[in-house]
Amino acid sequence: MGTLSPQVSLEALRLRSLQGRTQLQVRLRIPKTCHGEPVISNLISRYGLQINIMAALLGSAGEEDGWFDLAMAGEAALLRQALIDLADLEADIWIGSQQEDYT
Repeated sequence: MGTLSPQVSLEALRLRSLQGRTQLQVRLRIPKTCHGEPVISNLISRYGLQINIMAALLGSAGEEDGWFDLAMAGEAALLRQALIDLADLEADIWIGSQQEDYT
């Protein structure tokens, strides 16, 4: 399983108690073993999320991990499940409301 920032556990718990649409700022490190898989596209289609890629660093040869800064919006329970799925892919996840929250 991937590494979750300390806020992820708390954020996931908070997401469970929320209803309606929620928005998160998420920074991901997706391992190179997932290169070629439509990870972000799968989140959109499986969970009906709106995802805006704010920044990305991804080598074309798939020799390095991919880094993504995402704005994710959707139903709280579905966002929570998407985070769990990302962790199952060995992704490292940091959640923050602003860029400064990632440090």
